[in-house]
Formats: sequence, C-alpha cells, structure tokens
Amino acid sequence: MKYDNIRAFEKHLEGAAPRHFSPNYLIMGKEDFECREAVALVIKSILPKEGDRDMALRMFDGNQVELNDLLTELHSQSMFVPVRVICIQQAEKLKKAIMDELEKYLGKIPPNQYLVMSSSGIAKNTRFYKAAEKEGVVLDFPEAKPWEKEKKLTEWVGKLAARERKLMSYQVCQTFVQQAGTDMPTLAQELEKLFCYIGERNEITIQDVAKICTNHHVESIWQLGEAIFRRDAAVALRIIHSLLTEGQALLPLLRQVRSQFNTEFHICTMLQQGKHPQDVQQEYPYMRGQILDRHIESARSYGLEAFRQGILSIDETEMCIKNSQIDEQLLAQLLMIKLTGKKHV
Repeated sequence: MKYDNIRAFEKHLEGAAPRHFSPNYLIMGKEDFECREAVALVIKSILPKEGDRDMALRMFDGNQVELNDLLTELHSQSMFVPVRVICIQQAEKLKKAIMDELEKYLGKIPPNQYLVMSSSGIAKNTRFYKAAEKEGVVLDFPEAKPWEKEKKLTEWVGKLAARERKLMSYQVCQTFVQQAGTDMPTLAQELEKLFCYIGERNEITIQDVAKICTNHHVESIWQLGEAIFRRDAAVALRIIHSLLTEGQALLPLLRQVRSQFNTEFHICTMLQQGKHPQDVQQEYPYMRGQILDRHIESARSYGLEAFRQGILSIDETEMCIKNSQIDEQLLAQLLMIKLTGKKHV
C-alpha cells in the first residue's frame, strides 16, 4: 500500500491502531524533518506509552549499521515487551548486503515486530522498494513545487499553532513562513520562540512575527516586491539599499524575494491556464478584495517569462553570495536592475 500525503497516512495509522499495523513502513522524502516527523508518528502510534519505548524501540543509522548487529536485532525476541519496533534512518545509505537481507526479511517479519525505515530516496524500480510496498506501507512524499511547499508549510505551521491552542490566521502563518524560510527545523524553532513570547495570549499576530522571528521589516520587503513587479528600479534600489544599510543580510532577503516571485509566478501560471480570480483565492485564502486584485495585476503585468528569468537571476545572485567575495550592496543593485528591467516578450 502506498500513500503520498501525511493526512491519509495519519488516517491509516488511526484505523490500524492498536493491533492492525503494517509489519513494515517505508517513509521517503527529500525533507529530512518531514520524514522524521512521520517516523515519530508511526512509533507513537505503535508504542503510545513513552515508557515502553526504552525497551521496545531500537534505532539504527543506515550509514553506520553493520549487518551482524542488525540481523541480531531483527531475529531477537523480548520477554519484557509485547511488541518491538526496529527503526532504520537513512536507509538509502545501507550497504547492498544489508539491503538484500532486509528484502528477504520483509516477508517474514514476526507478528509482534515492526520495521520502520526512512530514506531520502530509494529507486522505485528496485526489488527492495517493490518488496517494501508489497509487504507493507510506503509513505512517499512528492517533491513539492515552490508555491506548493509554501502552502504546505503554511498549513503545517497553523496545525502546530492549533496544537498549542493558539490562534494563528492563514495570512499570519504565511507571513511567518515567508520570513523564517522553508526549512522545517528552523520554522519549528521560530514557532517555539513565538509561543514563549506571547505567553498566555491566545492569538499570534503579524506584529509578533515581525518582532520575534527575524529582524526583517516585513512591510519594507513587501514594498520591495511591489516595486520590482511594477518595474520601479529607483524605489527597488532605495529599499534594498536601506535594508542592507540597516544590517539585514542579503541572503535571507533574497529568500523573501524568491518567495514573492514563486507566489506571483504561480498566480501568473494559473491565469495563463484560464483560471479565474476565485480560483486564485481558493489557492490563497488570505487574498481577498484589493489584496487579490493587486496580486493578479502584478502577475499579469510582470509576465510569465519575466518571472522565470527573475527566479533564475535570484538563484544566480545567491550562488555569487556563497561562492565569491563581491560586495553585497553591488550584488543587490545588479539584481534589482535585472529584475526591474524591460519586460520579456
């Protein structure tokens, strides 16, 4: 059985509890944090009592485990716990001999034992992958497009806030993701800072995000994006110069600009496909009224090819920051000139 999203996978685990779990689970995805959360969900479902995990759970790293050690653990029994869970992380780094043995083991897992594996990627045409899918359950996270990733992370942040009984609107969640970036561990850490900051207060606001998560001036970054999309080079140069002069690092600023480009590019693509404003609003629930009109106008006026070239230019500038000693102010100025240049036809 195979799943490609966490919600359906969660429903499977809820329906399988407490005695009908699959004998093996393979979690695959490029985002390490996403995979680790899914693994933790499986372990928590099979071993709901935290005290049982000391004796019932055995963890291995695919990059370090030796065949004899793993085989000993797989074929061992325990008189002290009713079930055992063996977890292998970074399964893609397992040696071939270990993969071959595991492939044989997948169809012979004892009733009181569960194998949980996570991997950044195992080829779907291999015998191992086919055996894992046939004998158990595979959760294979698809690689998301930039706008899909932002949307997914926005929903994920809202879900984490709800767990803590905090009100965090969709717009605030999206602003938070745009500011903090798309690295899930970083988002989790920044969210913890927000929870501590607001204390007993129930609602998290955009002002809280701006004060606690980064030193970026949210309004200035939005204004920078708007200046770029209307091709106002003078304003874009002034804003980026001001932000850098105030101590903002260029690399995080670029990530914010790229996030804006990804959103507008997606909207532009939807419009090119014949979608209507209501379709855009359904995709981005916080866009209503004048906000929606402004985004649609920016997407239409800037142009699909300009978005493509702009994203490439942002990526090129990021590579220069990482691999050269060129002054950041100069790199920023050159980028602004490129992004606000004449429209591609």
